[in-house]
Amino acid sequence: MLYIKEEEGYKGVHARKPLSKGWVLWDLTNGKVVREPTRTSIQVSDGFHVEDEIGSRINHSCQPSCKISTFFVIALRDIKEGEEITFDYNKNEDVIASPFKCECCGKMILGKNHERK
Repeated sequence: MLYIKEEEGYKGVHARKPLSKGWVLWDLTNGKVVREPTRTSIQVSDGFHVEDEIGSRINHSCQPSCKISTFFVIALRDIKEGEEITFDYNKNEDVIASPFKCECCGKMILGKNHERK
């Protein structure tokens, strides 16, 4: 259903086929659970993060195509074939292990427990 797309300087997750709003796009339960956030982990609950091959490549967007609901990546809207799968790190992650400046809005992505600059 999903695949990792790699090009020079880019890695992201994309849809292999059209996907409907509300679908579970990826199951993170097979990933490695860690207690502290890393640059590539996804927070699944308070104090729990998952390192997952697909999950680690899902990029941030201020207008995401998906959300994280416990261990599941859920489509927020219909997604076209080939479209990138994204989620809003600031809505999901308490703290970003490697903060960065968002390309779409220019704000620092720090996590929901930090004031955005």
